[in-house]
Amino acid sequence: MIRSRFVQVLAGVSVLAVAALVTTPALAVDKRVESAARKAIQKASSEYLATNYEAAAARLQKAARACGARKCSPGTLAAVLRDLGTMQFRNGDLGAAQRTWAQAFKAQADITLNPDYDTPDLRAAFEEARGGGGAMGEQPSGDFAHTPAGEQKVNTPLPVYVEYSGSSQIARVVVKYKGAAAKDWGRIDLKRMGSGWGGQIPCSAVTKGTLRYWVQGFDDGGDPAASSGDPKHPYTVPIKDDISGEAPHLPGKSAPSGCGEEAECPPGLPGCGGEEGEKSGEGGGGGEAAAPPPGTYARLWFGLSGMLDFISLPSGTDVCLLNPGTAAPLNSGNLYCTNPDGSDFPRRDDRGTQNSQLHPGTAGRIDGGMQPGNVRVMASFDYALSPALLVGARLGYVANAYTGKAAVADGHAWGPHLDAEVRGTYLFGTAPLANVGFAPMVFAGGGMSEFDGHVTTIVTLTTQEPVNVWKTAGPFFLEAGGGVRYAFSLRAAFTAAARVNLALSGGTLMTYGPELGIQYGF
Repeated sequence: MIRSRFVQVLAGVSVLAVAALVTTPALAVDKRVESAARKAIQKASSEYLATNYEAAAARLQKAARACGARKCSPGTLAAVLRDLGTMQFRNGDLGAAQRTWAQAFKAQADITLNPDYDTPDLRAAFEEARGGGGAMGEQPSGDFAHTPAGEQKVNTPLPVYVEYSGSSQIARVVVKYKGAAAKDWGRIDLKRMGSGWGGQIPCSAVTKGTLRYWVQGFDDGGDPAASSGDPKHPYTVPIKDDISGEAPHLPGKSAPSGCGEEAECPPGLPGCGGEEGEKSGEGGGGGEAAAPPPGTYARLWFGLSGMLDFISLPSGTDVCLLNPGTAAPLNSGNLYCTNPDGSDFPRRDDRGTQNSQLHPGTAGRIDGGMQPGNVRVMASFDYALSPALLVGARLGYVANAYTGKAAVADGHAWGPHLDAEVRGTYLFGTAPLANVGFAPMVFAGGGMSEFDGHVTTIVTLTTQEPVNVWKTAGPFFLEAGGGVRYAFSLRAAFTAAARVNLALSGGTLMTYGPELGIQYGF
């Protein structure tokens, strides 16, 4: 009996001992330290957004030391170490980041990246530390031969040199880049250098952390013809306060000095001397790029456009009365009247009979004011003299035009419902025809066309009848305007502008209105 009771007691003590051993880590968690660690993760997020990676790393390092081996739960400790590794990575110290991530995986093997920081280059390095492949060192391959720099010093242009041996004809090579602190992709055009193309990513993008970029080549028509890398798998270069190896440089050139320092800087080299990059089609970032070489934009542009004129009509009474002797309008505004069917009113072929039936006060009255005028539908052709200047011609049909014959016979209108004009257009920006996106524009020109507008009034003969009262001018005119052009690609664009027309013959008449168009280039 005694022996049996002893065995039972011993078994109970063993169970309690095992339970104590199993629960000791959980019981050892310090709630105060655990809470402070979670707050450190949140505060580090704000410092990350401000690109203050050193401060964020120091905060998380302190939290990791406070957690120690047992004062934080495994999940919290792993999260602290995971984000600490992220800050070290963004600070350009990949080795330290990989060591810290290895500790995070020991604390919690299935820890994943903080979604607030998840980017392709960070994920690749994180998964490499886990052992899942996608190494940071695995740079992309593609159509261009290119070896990225192993590292670069902060605030120093990063040289990029590529060569191409494919079958496509490459007229332009572009590098699209994003610095560690940038939200959008910038862009520079590389220049011909020996058997390849070279340039420098500007200092504004060479900030501490990881610089990403990829390369794209275009043919003479502006269509993509070759590439190496892409936004999801770019080349990556660690950017550090100091570098240990040879400074990156272009073939046959000295390594660039930091911005603000004197450096070997051949004229026209993209990115040299801290030159800003141009906004890219992937989203903005940077400033302006060097103009692309000749032949990299469409020279011939064909298009369609539509315009609506507005005209200011004068006020007047008895506006349809004619001079009995000359059959010219008696009103001072050179206003002409027509019937609803488009014929002249009063008739000119009845020896003044209809005109004599009109009496003062009943021969038409208008209040004046702004009225819609002509509607123009135009086909256009332009030739690009440069990446910013086009000259061309337009030919089209004029709707809602004067329908009578009298104003034409008197030299106050032009009979054909046509618009024929020449125009010069200037686009603002750096090589706007060679880049996608918006470009402000101005234009000026002249030609021959209809310019008229009308309003309806009532006259009294034997009965009250409606007539149209027209203000007319033409055919010669000058035009000017301004607006914006948006290039969807290097071959397709949309334009929107405000236009002013000044008719110079048949009387002086000014019209105003919007103009919309589309263009396609070859």
